[in-house]
Amino acid sequence: MGKERLPVGLVTLGCAKNQVDSEYMLSELEDSGFTLTEDFSRAVAIVVNTCGFIQPAKEESIETILEAARYKETGCCRVLAVVGCLAERYRAELEKELPEVDIFIGLGEDQRRLGPLLCQALGARPQAPGKKTFSPRLVRTAAQGWAYLKISEGCDNRCSYCAIPLIRGSLASRPERELVEEARYLESLGVIELNLIAQDVTAYGMERKGQASRLVGLLELLLTETSIPWIRLLYLHPAHLERRLLELIAGNSRLLPYLDIPIQHASDRMLARMGRKVTRNDILRTIELARTILKNPVLRTTVLVGFPGETRRDFRELIEFIQAVRFDRLGGFVYSREEGTAAYALRGRLSRAERERRLGTVLQIQREISAVLNAGRVGQVLPVLVERALDPGEAPSAEYRWSGRSQGHAPEVDGWVYVQGEKLAPGSLAEVRITESGDYDLFGIAIE
Repeated sequence: MGKERLPVGLVTLGCAKNQVDSEYMLSELEDSGFTLTEDFSRAVAIVVNTCGFIQPAKEESIETILEAARYKETGCCRVLAVVGCLAERYRAELEKELPEVDIFIGLGEDQRRLGPLLCQALGARPQAPGKKTFSPRLVRTAAQGWAYLKISEGCDNRCSYCAIPLIRGSLASRPERELVEEARYLESLGVIELNLIAQDVTAYGMERKGQASRLVGLLELLLTETSIPWIRLLYLHPAHLERRLLELIAGNSRLLPYLDIPIQHASDRMLARMGRKVTRNDILRTIELARTILKNPVLRTTVLVGFPGETRRDFRELIEFIQAVRFDRLGGFVYSREEGTAAYALRGRLSRAERERRLGTVLQIQREISAVLNAGRVGQVLPVLVERALDPGEAPSAEYRWSGRSQGHAPEVDGWVYVQGEKLAPGSLAEVRITESGDYDLFGIAIE
């Protein structure tokens, strides 16, 4: 391959965990002599990192693979690789149905072979990696001031609807020192906001029978050994959210008072059928404890509607719970019947139309709640992480030149703070006075 670097295109689908996997793969590809290109017509190889969690995600993955395959006819692409969850779960079927794909790789250590496999398929010799400082991954969001830190792989919760353990296996927590080293590396890139992610962040270190969560210990190390100003926790299972974690957050301004607590439902009957290991009252007590200790936390949740056997009464209980708690943020999805899961054989499946109708009802109620809560933030001065300058067509109006996020907005799942101001830069913090609000977004003026 000599000194010439070959252009490679990469598409990432699915969750934040997949994005981190792609960042590791980009580092491996760079070591093998490739360079990333956004212009797929120029790419000699294209990699699709797939999602296989639920049916719509699988359909999107297949459509994306077929779109990428067209570049083998219309562009420079000679090798198409499919990696990630879909390849892990359905490799045999995909090999039969998608002959246009040259390489299939699942998850974990296999992805480290991607660079050499692409080189082999292209008839090129991999470059020997040059001498470089510690760089476990190429973090494309670092220029915007934030990054994910994946603290574990897999899951032991075994919710009845969830295929994640079938795809990513049982819980396997990463060593604390390795995570601290990676956090230091991310800090060296200018990362201001570190988002800890896992299938269940609160289960960190619990893979041994009877062992308690080691999340508090990990956070104490990150606080001591880095100076990253914002540390956010994403996905806190309500069965594992402990007082000592809440007290640690309350006592450290660098730990954001943003709690992502997916409840999935609020009917005890549905929670039991889903295998969630909590009751409605358990969830309510956890939320009340969080609001007592943290005073005014931002609460985010996720709900699952249309689960087999969900009656109108069950659904009404969920709606009433959402209206009573008034979450700041809420995401939802409809039940997807996944082979291999405990819920696959359950009776009482609802029609797709009814599932979608119920989801629409939930999201409309949340839209109204969010609009009221956002209106209450007008007049406040909030620290905002500025992510990027807006093109004229993107801005809600001409005076807003920047978009960013407050401590109450997680990346990629929540709204934006649109900012007026001159002397700002991506990847920096600004004090912003909120002047207007929308259903999900806030609008303000930077205080120079």
